[in-house]
Amino acid sequence: MQRVQVAGASRPGDIEARELLASWFAEFAPMVEAVVARRVRLGDHDLVEDLAQDVWVRAWQYLLRGNAVERPAGLLAFFARCRVVDHYRLARVRREAATDFQDEAAVVRLASWIGAAA
Repeated sequence: MQRVQVAGASRPGDIEARELLASWFAEFAPMVEAVVARRVRLGDHDLVEDLAQDVWVRAWQYLLRGNAVERPAGLLAFFARCRVVDHYRLARVRREAATDFQDEAAVVRLASWIGAAA
């Protein structure tokens, strides 16, 4: 396995980091989307694309910090799983914060969700 260290990638090593990320994308983009898609609601292609794009941004930031990567597939799969978990965790918080219990329709909707989950 090739061990790659990209130090100072935001300056002179930026070109190497871009080339490395481009090669990862060419090889692993379908895998990243598949990992995300397995954990997202069926048929939500826009969400899969958005979360997969976030994975590539995180990978880019990881390289810019000068981190060494031995197994890019494992790293990207880890980033993908974490991104999906973060998305649903934040969505849950947003839903909880957005519920207005003075609104009767919101209370009925919440009761139906609870009933469906039970």
